[in-house]
Amino acid sequence: MEQFNEMVNSLLGNPMPQPDIAAILMSLLTALAFSAIIWLVYRFSNTPATYQPCFAATLVSLAILSTILMDLIQSNLALSLGMLGSLSIVRFRTNIKDPRDIGYIFWAMAAGLASSTGCYLIGIAGSIILAIFLLSTRKTSNTPNDMMLVIRGSQTDTDSIHAIVSTDCDRSTVKAKNILSDSYELVYEVRVSMEESSRMTQKLFRLGGVDSVNLLAAQ
Repeated sequence: MEQFNEMVNSLLGNPMPQPDIAAILMSLLTALAFSAIIWLVYRFSNTPATYQPCFAATLVSLAILSTILMDLIQSNLALSLGMLGSLSIVRFRTNIKDPRDIGYIFWAMAAGLASSTGCYLIGIAGSIILAIFLLSTRKTSNTPNDMMLVIRGSQTDTDSIHAIVSTDCDRSTVKAKNILSDSYELVYEVRVSMEESSRMTQKLFRLGGVDSVNLLAAQ
């Protein structure tokens, strides 16, 4: 036990040699190059409606920050343990709307790790594979997004409404159905193009008893 304590104390008390200025600048420049690739892939894999400039800037800063953190902790074991403990208490509660954004976050962190540790081949190869995959599965403006369809009215056949919605939408799910004695409200989550939504709205109004049809972007 005493030998183990002496070994731990020697590791904690003797910091490893710090990287020189040239190595630090090289790691930061490499991280900047990787982050530029990530930004370009994120930009061209999203449509103008889904592209978020703030999130793109966050990806660039995340790659550089992870490089700086790795440059700091790899030269001192005690500092790395203390930083690990301090980061473990941080909680982020920002909702990520697109699950693909999680992949970009981990990509930025991996790019920072590859830059700081000098594993440039792994970083380049991984970035190429991820770039090809994300660009090949990118969103296009012709791809309809999920939307909320709210239909309100009075004295009509809700089964006929459901049949029209199911037929004209690529996908539809009933989220809420409120039926009163003199009115009703139907809420659907649908996936429909703008052309089909216009034709569907006309069909719904032709049924009679439909007062309003609202198509909203899903949150």
